[in-house]
Amino acid sequence: MSLEEMDAEQECRVISGHFALFVQAFLASMVLATLLYKRYRENPKRTWTVWFMDSSKQGFGMGLQHFANVFLAVFFAKEKGLAGECIWYITNFCISVCGGLVVLTLWMQVHRKLVEKYNITVLRSGEYGEPPDVRIWAVQALYWGFVCVSEKLLIAGLVILPLHGNLDQLIAHLEKPLLHYPKTELVLVMVALPTMLNAIFAWVIDNLIKDQHGAKSEEGKLLAPANESLAENQKDKAFVSDYGCINAPASSEGSL
Repeated sequence: MSLEEMDAEQECRVISGHFALFVQAFLASMVLATLLYKRYRENPKRTWTVWFMDSSKQGFGMGLQHFANVFLAVFFAKEKGLAGECIWYITNFCISVCGGLVVLTLWMQVHRKLVEKYNITVLRSGEYGEPPDVRIWAVQALYWGFVCVSEKLLIAGLVILPLHGNLDQLIAHLEKPLLHYPKTELVLVMVALPTMLNAIFAWVIDNLIKDQHGAKSEEGKLLAPANESLAENQKDKAFVSDYGCINAPASSEGSL
């Protein structure tokens, strides 16, 4: 075996080997754990059915984004560059998460206005009918997957491609200490940073795609009694205060 073949065999790759598949499965489980913890903290809580539909819809979009990340990582690594697949994967991942959160947040604001304006009920994100209809979920999942892939390609076209040369030189320099430790590099670029970034991404996106109207109405029902009780307490305090003011002079006159 030649030195070049040995180097190629030892190079960190994002889509080869059982170890890489295990790492990707671990990332998926961490996203699921994040969403479960988020539901645990919710008040009021979505039903398990609605939560599952929201989470699976996000999972579908993130899965498509992952494949797009892998494709772009392999593509950029083969474009006569110095950096390898793994370092390109995490570079593309970081840029996509940071830029993607901005793009997707802005798009969902536009999306909700368009849905309300034209009354496109099937695309009201997080609303699946009563009882929840899997067909509405499927439409929203396909739509969300299309939005996620479009965002990924948009960020790649506007940021990564124009800066490809500069980014390649920078990340190749950062990758040098890890070149002889491909598994360590794989863990760092596909476990450490992605776990943290995936958790943030999943948390924010879940807030974007869940039912906004339903959450508000449920909160309104829960908060209404508290507001009424607060108003009653304020009236009681005002009554007691007025009663005290009225009787204060009388008691002083009695003492005279």
